[in-house]
Amino acid sequence: MPNIKEWKPDEKVKILVFAPSKTGKTFGAGTFPRPNFLDFDKGIATLRNPEFVKKYGLRSVEYEQFTERNVNSRGVVTQHNALDDASRYFDKCMKKDFVDKFDTWVIDSGTTMSEAAMNKAIVLLGSKVMAMASKTHEQAINTGLVYPKQQDYGSERSMVEQFIDMVKETDKHVVILCHEKVLTNDEGTVTGIVPLLTGKGVEAVCLKFDEIYYLTARKKGSEMLRMLTTHTNGIIKAGTRYGIPDGTDWSWDAINAEMQRIHKEQTTQTVTA
Repeated sequence: MPNIKEWKPDEKVKILVFAPSKTGKTFGAGTFPRPNFLDFDKGIATLRNPEFVKKYGLRSVEYEQFTERNVNSRGVVTQHNALDDASRYFDKCMKKDFVDKFDTWVIDSGTTMSEAAMNKAIVLLGSKVMAMASKTHEQAINTGLVYPKQQDYGSERSMVEQFIDMVKETDKHVVILCHEKVLTNDEGTVTGIVPLLTGKGVEAVCLKFDEIYYLTARKKGSEMLRMLTTHTNGIIKAGTRYGIPDGTDWSWDAINAEMQRIHKEQTTQTVTA
């Protein structure tokens, strides 16, 4: 029978980080051990930014970028491919001739991955194979307006959660980056800041992670500080089962150092208890 005194953090951490655009989500994720980016945001060039290279060197980073190839003049996807391409890349990387070349999966970002899942949902549900279960794609092709219906959202959420589970269950560190969504009431008062995912998918995805951090950035002299909020303040959806303190630097070295410090302190307390 397990005893909580014997518990220790998993060797492979699973983290969700969310923040506004251009805050440094990709920057910090690039510091994790031998990362492999599933790049839906097309933001991998951050890791060749002079600031990053000066601080961390020109790192060896595996990546692949995923965008929709078939888009009409109105910006409507005519045939989906991005999510399927990402799944094929994942399968390729998990084969024995490649799997030992990296240690961290990074989904950059979960927000744009959700858009790819929605594209797949409306195309598939509007196909004859699915008996035209949704008219969203047909209407979008005719009008240029993508107006998803309930069944589209349900299918999109299912695919997002399945994809995240697939990546999260590997024996790798996992970092999922998301943009932020600001929730307000009828009076315009901010009631919450959460990862930008679809509807109930916010709660469903967050339940999969013990470590959920909110990222902020500010300039101090010539240096950009990227700091994590790791505990909720009633507005920000953040939390840490490991006990990573607020204000921790958004980098692998800082997070790992805190995990090791906390575990060492608790081990000492267990021995003396």
